[in-house]
Amino acid sequence: MRPAADSGSPQPATARSAHRERWLALALGALAFGIYAAGACRTIYVGDSGELTTAVFLVGIPHPSGYPLYVLLGKLWTLALPLGSIAWRMSLFSAACAAGAVALLFTLARRLGLGRPAALLAAGLLAVAPSFWGEANIQRVYALGALCLVAALHAAVAWEGDRTPARFALVAFLCALGATNHTFMLVFTAAFAGAALLVEPRLLVRARDLAGAALAFAAGLLPYVYLPLASRTDPALDWGDPETLDRFLAVVLRRGFWERRWLAGASDWLAIAGDFLASLPGELTAGGAALAVLGALALLVARRRFVLALLLLTAGGNLVAMGLHGSRSDLFIWHRYYIPAYLCAALLAGLGAQALAERLPRRLAWLLLAVPLCGLAVHWREFDRSRYRVAEDYSRRLLAQLPPGAHLVASDDNILFVLLYLRHVEGLRPDIDLIAQGVGDAALAPLRFDPDSSRLYFTHHPNWNLPELAIVVEGLAFRVVRRGVAPEEIAVVPDTLAGEGDPRVPQDYLTRNLIGEFHYMLGLAAERRDPQAAAREFQAAALAAPGNDVLFYNLGLVYARGGQLPEALAAFSRSQEINPRHLASGERPRAADRIEEIRAAMAARPAAPPPR
Repeated sequence: MRPAADSGSPQPATARSAHRERWLALALGALAFGIYAAGACRTIYVGDSGELTTAVFLVGIPHPSGYPLYVLLGKLWTLALPLGSIAWRMSLFSAACAAGAVALLFTLARRLGLGRPAALLAAGLLAVAPSFWGEANIQRVYALGALCLVAALHAAVAWEGDRTPARFALVAFLCALGATNHTFMLVFTAAFAGAALLVEPRLLVRARDLAGAALAFAAGLLPYVYLPLASRTDPALDWGDPETLDRFLAVVLRRGFWERRWLAGASDWLAIAGDFLASLPGELTAGGAALAVLGALALLVARRRFVLALLLLTAGGNLVAMGLHGSRSDLFIWHRYYIPAYLCAALLAGLGAQALAERLPRRLAWLLLAVPLCGLAVHWREFDRSRYRVAEDYSRRLLAQLPPGAHLVASDDNILFVLLYLRHVEGLRPDIDLIAQGVGDAALAPLRFDPDSSRLYFTHHPNWNLPELAIVVEGLAFRVVRRGVAPEEIAVVPDTLAGEGDPRVPQDYLTRNLIGEFHYMLGLAAERRDPQAAAREFQAAALAAPGNDVLFYNLGLVYARGGQLPEALAAFSRSQEINPRHLASGERPRAADRIEEIRAAMAARPAAPPPR
């Protein structure tokens, strides 16, 4: 038997009060859904959104780990909600999942013994946390991932209350089911195992309980069967072609898919952990972060070892997992991968608020809700994406400029994935041969074409160095022609993307990068006919995406090619400043190499004559 102090499950006074709690949770979820739906993105968003939504529509396979639960549930949702575009429906799917996570977190807080003000504070802090809200109205997997995590946390706390084999198996099932949406749930599985062994070490010798949990875990993984079954139908999006066991495991285990880990040495953990801790006040507000610390101390004093260990191990596991595989952008620019940790911190803040509320008059406890309400007011404009059209507008313009029968080799998630959506979901430009570079394979397959009769375009420079061929800029694309052939003049008007200058349209890091790419391409297209216009576009690109090291590196190349050495040095230096680890190969930072070259060239220039 566990000590009474370890218990956190309130006993409802009557069935009527329990019924009232359920209605309150539903009302909270409905309110959250209304907020997210009002700001839901009605068109396709940047990043993975285009690919994931295309996979849902085609019943195909997106990038590893395949996300079968998201694809299957998303398909059912789009069929059950036959209104609006598929992109908008999937934005609403995220809104529903996020709202469900908020409502379920409230019920979990109540199960842990929190009063209504503290429970509402915990749910409210999660609801308005920027990283969570940022995923609650666009087409990505993280809102569903949060719902899976809260459901598993709920089951884990219930198991701690009665320690029955059935509850233990339920936790295992939910962990595995959640892993078919996002592999983070495997980290939570380890966190739950560690917390469970802390309070019930005899689990290790209960073979029947472990066997039941193993079977339940295997049952939860069944959505992965979808991958080979879907692949056999040869959908237009079939990442990894997982029909054989080896290819199936390569997709599920993400083998060879993501090799951009920023972590290089033990000292880097300080930077990773420091950035994560510094993000907490921004996610939970300063008051919420302080309450989370108070909540952890309250659990420690109350000797509620299981809950404290479960939450800390989950958050710590999230941090370690990110450090072991996250790129610079994953770790330091966007924090959506830390949503599990922020969710645990929000629950800890609720526990801290409860400890504080117990020392306040009952009515004053409700003032704690001012913390999430402030977050709602502050972040609404930041996440109102109802007017967002930037990603779709860029790709529609790109497709509109291509002649019939053109071949387009597309890369970069911001452009390629949106093109996939426009082509396969919206049915735009079926005459274009869209070649998805890097989807399923690391490199582009060998191309055979006649430059005199075939029009081959790239969304990004292919970095070819063939004496017979030249790469010229035509509008928003690079075209392959015979050397000496001049590019066609293609007008791209107007010179801003839809909503680019509208303060009501939020612009996250990826969106700013896309806007920067747009102006960079306009600058390249204008170089030959209007150098001054090109200079203005390059400056607009730099202003639009001030944190994009690749853009500044490319600008440095442009300036160096035109003999503008001071401008080239400034651009390369900015690229190096943004990301000192941006490598050209596997050896040295390429921006640093270019800086040395430019400085040497400037030193070799003859001194300018003195003014007369």
